[in-house]
Amino acid sequence: MKTESKMLSYGVGATAVVAISVGLAAIIYGSNLLTFDLYVLPAWILGPLGVYTAIYSLAGGRESTYYLVWGTVLIAFAFISAFYRVTYVLPILGVLVIVLAVIGIFAYMRGKR
Repeated sequence: MKTESKMLSYGVGATAVVAISVGLAAIIYGSNLLTFDLYVLPAWILGPLGVYTAIYSLAGGRESTYYLVWGTVLIAFAFISAFYRVTYVLPILGVLVIVLAVIGIFAYMRGKR
């Protein structure tokens, strides 16, 4: 007897992740555990969505480079949003460019095989 593992489509999982992260942000901000900051709000959405997208790229198999690149971009923008008071934007964007270049090189080398 074989059990089939059915993988969620990206949209279903992404919607669930965004709903959970927005709900968690509403609970945390609503109970005054953190003071509300409109500039940090995108980090609540883009961070978990970026992590989900990157994990989906590793588990999905199909178009993995596409999802990995977008997951990395979303995570970088979440970091910019979360730490805008502490750090400059340019180092985060520099790391993003380097990571995207490395992903591109690996994707190119994998395609050459």
